[in-house]
Amino acid sequence: MPKRSTQTYSSEDAPDTDAKIYVYYCKFSGNVALITDALLDSMPVRRTDKSRVIDTSKHSVRMQGELSGAKLLKRPEGKVEKQYRYSCGALPVAYKSEPKGRYIYVMDGAVSAYSNVEEQAAEGASGAAKETPPIPPCIQATKAGTVQIAVEVDDSAPRAAILRVTADEVGIQVSTEGSKSQDLGEKITEYLGKVLRLRLAQMKVEKGWSVRSKLIICEDITLEEAHKRLMAEYEDSKKHILPNYAQVAKEQKKEEQQEFLNKMSRVGMHVQ
Repeated sequence: MPKRSTQTYSSEDAPDTDAKIYVYYCKFSGNVALITDALLDSMPVRRTDKSRVIDTSKHSVRMQGELSGAKLLKRPEGKVEKQYRYSCGALPVAYKSEPKGRYIYVMDGAVSAYSNVEEQAAEGASGAAKETPPIPPCIQATKAGTVQIAVEVDDSAPRAAILRVTADEVGIQVSTEGSKSQDLGEKITEYLGKVLRLRLAQMKVEKGWSVRSKLIICEDITLEEAHKRLMAEYEDSKKHILPNYAQVAKEQKKEEQQEFLNKMSRVGMHVQ
């Protein structure tokens, strides 16, 4: 097992005390994967596997652990690529082509700028000092002064509930009971209207990035209010509506890990 290194920044080792520091978390375990002054979304993208490329001669980077041994990958046209990987648990999050190389490649879909809600809840339950959690990117302010919430919907549940709040979306389930003529958008606004304390006229449903996703545009509510009310409903759902929440979360994480492994396999990357 590779040695783990403690990931901290101090005034002595920070390259620029005025530089903004970004913390990225493993999307599956929720653990810190890397700390850097590089904004990943602005870093170059490697065409081969869509990894984000960080030049360590220009940016400071602290990884979660030390490099593992080399992995050989088959690429198109018979080419072979060698990677030295950084992993969080069983899954890699980044790699180098040489142990002392200047470039770190952060794998596509492996990290998030927002930590798992489950981890934050566990820290609160353990008695640790609670700070106001950051508002995830799935809840955003628009130029029109409204609040946009990205949701992913399961419409086959017996009762409405919030399943998760992540960087990418608010996962909700809506009840199959009631009028058959009521469409999915109406079910969503009816439930979220109660959660957010908004009238139907203050909410609008727009198409999302997939069949099950929607963008909810809300008027007369702030980012902080929307986040606080969604999180309150999420905690209530875990206690009263989702008694098997832990098993559901475990199965979901397994599915996400398998999806990530399948994605890497399609671009010629094999986890050993």
